[in-house]
This record gives sequence, structure tokens and C-alpha cells, in this order.
Amino acid sequence: MHRKGLLAHSRMEWGFVKGATINVNFDGDESQFFDGGWSEVGGNTLNDKIVLGGELVVNGNFANWTGDDPDGWTVAGEVGADPEISQVGAGQGHGGVGLGLANMFATAVNTLVIRQTILTIGGWYQWTIDIDSVTIAGIVRYRDEGNGILIVYSTPGSKLVTGRSGGTRLEIGVRNKPVDITIDNSSANQLTLISILNALKSQFGLADGFFIDVHINAVTTDTQVGVIWNLDDAATPANFGMAYMDGTYLVVDKNVNGIYSNLASVTQAVTPDQILRIENPAGTNALSIKYNGVEKATPTIADASVIGNTGIALFSTEASNAISKVTIGKL
Repeated sequence: MHRKGLLAHSRMEWGFVKGATINVNFDGDESQFFDGGWSEVGGNTLNDKIVLGGELVVNGNFANWTGDDPDGWTVAGEVGADPEISQVGAGQGHGGVGLGLANMFATAVNTLVIRQTILTIGGWYQWTIDIDSVTIAGIVRYRDEGNGILIVYSTPGSKLVTGRSGGTRLEIGVRNKPVDITIDNSSANQLTLISILNALKSQFGLADGFFIDVHINAVTTDTQVGVIWNLDDAATPANFGMAYMDGTYLVVDKNVNGIYSNLASVTQAVTPDQILRIENPAGTNALSIKYNGVEKATPTIADASVIGNTGIALFSTEASNAISKVTIGKL
């Protein structure tokens, strides 16, 4: 199959008149975003799958230590035994016995951090970590240094988060004290952009104004599902606008020559089958972003490298996220 720029798919080009729409319905297994792809008008079936890059974290299982520091990690803020990062066994807290896990302990300060410089600014990543035990239920943060991703944990269990990095360092650190939490199996893998885009679904001129309605049925907390528009699939790097939901926020970004900028971030839970709507009225660069019929943001994208493009794609960073229907057309 011929590969051109960002996406390499067969596609249909649809002609629109004002008021015309195209509805794409998903059912059965195809309602799951990446379970077999989805079938399009005319029998154009696409089968995209999320692709993870190689493991980036060194000694993420905390098996190797030199002195009281885990190999491969830079430790900052440790002062004697408080605050302290130390090696313990499964189910053990500060001062515990055993090997192969990392305990983070602090009673008075929030400065204890371990980090690795392994990320690319603007890259999409999947992070996982196991919280083995919580002796003192403070909060440990798991983030990139630029706060593009900032997740806090205070309960045991395996955690997964996806998102776009704002910095180059992956950090695990104390956020609230006192804290006595033991962690294991820190992992980071880059998500390739072409694999989180389900498909380029249509091309039509946007000069007359357009809308996109996306019915989001499910989203795993701390992962993303949404839509990309004004996509140039031949550009490297790509240019586009994007709106997505992560279970907590509705976010609007743009990508101009490979650089992401946040245009809006609004607290918004996902209600199954409610509509995320993007409107771009004719003759303006001002967008209207709505959820369940209520306007949430009115960002502007005036960048020439974006506004002249015509592609639309759905995207998801996690395979269990689900969309039930998409409608696109001219206003």
C-alpha cells in the first residue's frame, strides 16, 4: 500500500453541499474503537491498531541498586532517612526488609523525586506503574517534567496513563506528605501517531464551514479519545486541530509544524453517547466546541499551515475507548 506522509490508507473523497451530512454508525465489535477497525460507506474497511514503541525506562522493575539508589534513576531531594528512597520487598513500607521494589518516604517535605531523561517533548506516551503498598496514605506523583502529564496516586494497584509529554524527563515524586508508598514496574512506551489515529475518514473543503459530531461511549480515565480536523496527511510533521476527552477534561489543542499548543482545557466528565461537537463557521477561524449541546470553548486557529487542510481523523490512545457514531458535514 502506498504511504504518503502521516497516514497510509485508502480513502473516499466525499462531495458536500450545505446542510448535507454523512453518518458513520458503529455496532457490535466495531463499537470498540480498535477492535477490527470500522467499516465505511462503500465498503472501505480500515484496521488500525495502537502500536507501542520499545521500553524506555531503565531498571523500571527496581531490580538493580547501587548503595541506596536505584540504578538508572537520578535521585533528588533525599536527605538521610527522611526523605528517602530505599529498596524493600513486596508488601513492605519504609524500613522494611526484602529486595526489588522502591519505597518513597517523607514526613515533612515534598521534594523527593526520582527521574529519567527519556521523553521527547510533544510525543504521545503510555505510562504504567504498580503501587505495591501504601503504609502512610500520602500522594505520589507520576509525571513528565513539563506537567503535560501529572497524575497523583494514593491507593495500591496497577495504574495506566497516556498522554502527550511537555518535557523530556519522566519523574516519580512525593506530592503530599507524610507519605510511605512502595512502587514497582515503572514503564514508558511511545505511541506512534499513525497508530493512535483510527483513519483519515474524509476530505472536503472547509471554506464553507463544517461540523463534526462524535458520540463518545466510553473513555478509560487518564487516556484520550477524540477527533482531529484540518489534517494535512502529506505534511511531515503533520498540522491539525484536535479535541479530545480523558474522562475528566475536554481538551482542545493545535499542532503547527510539529509543535503542540493547548487552546482550551475544561472540566467535563463523559456521559455515554453524548455528542462532542466541533463547529467551524464559514468565513471565520473561531471554533465552537460543544458537549451535549452546551458550548465549552471558543478557540481560534488562524495558522495558515492548519486552516487550509481538509483531513479528518478519529483517534484514541487506549484500545477500550469507544465511539458509537460520527456525523460530519457542512454547516
